[in-house]
Amino acid sequence: MRSWHGTKGLLRRPLVALAALVAVGALAAACGGNGSGGGGIYGGGGPASTGGGPTGVATVTAASTKLGMVLVDGSGRTLYLFEKDQPDQSACSGACAAAWPVDNSSGTPKAGSGVQASLLGTIKRSDNTTQVTYNHHPLYYYSGDSQAGQQNGQGLNAFGATWFVVAPTGAKVG
Repeated sequence: MRSWHGTKGLLRRPLVALAALVAVGALAAACGGNGSGGGGIYGGGGPASTGGGPTGVATVTAASTKLGMVLVDGSGRTLYLFEKDQPDQSACSGACAAAWPVDNSSGTPKAGSGVQASLLGTIKRSDNTTQVTYNHHPLYYYSGDSQAGQQNGQGLNAFGATWFVVAPTGAKVG
């Protein structure tokens, strides 16, 4: 006959396994999203993950928000810069890029309304994807923005520096 204490240990193991499965599922969902033409957390056309590669040409445009005029993608999702980046060089990969997916493009990005085409560019990342830049700042999405028009990443200090939305001049807003 088993003691109550022994049974308690047997019951704890399945709970630990279940918790581990839930954590793995949440991580997989957070890291999901395929190229700029795929699903992702934003629905159709979500941001690209660093491993998925671009599936289309990115468009960058300007939109009026509560923070003023800021850069957004063709679907109205806010774009950010990372103060730790160097000009035309990303300092965000791995877990950072899972939380702040890069704005990928399969070719020369298109300038939408309010954006200076001369400030648009791209860089090649270490994972061989092409990231959009503006005024030499690599551009990112924030995984905490669940829909177009949100700026939940504005002013966050994460992964060693602060994140800001970008003005059409190419300067950080904040």
